[in-house]
Amino acid sequence: MGLFSNSASENVYERAKKHLAQKDGCVHIAMFTSFSKLANQNFDCDEKYTQEIDYILQQMQKDGYMIIDVKFNSISGQGLTGNRTGFNTLVTYK
Repeated sequence: MGLFSNSASENVYERAKKHLAQKDGCVHIAMFTSFSKLANQNFDCDEKYTQEIDYILQQMQKDGYMIIDVKFNSISGQGLTGNRTGFNTLVTYK
């Protein structure tokens, strides 16, 4: 799919699975944090973030969860050098 490995996303999802709610018909949320790629450009697809979140959403669906909504917030000036964008992604699911 691109330049980035899914291994980090796999690790994040494996850790997150234990915090996902039982499939009980109720609406639940999960919050994921991530950073933009190092060479972030003004107008481009951020492959790193896209692949990380897409992997999480795919795995949740494969595990039988229904994704209701995905919202994100971006925060500039993040990371050790202050040159990256941080993302908080809120996944609403059943």
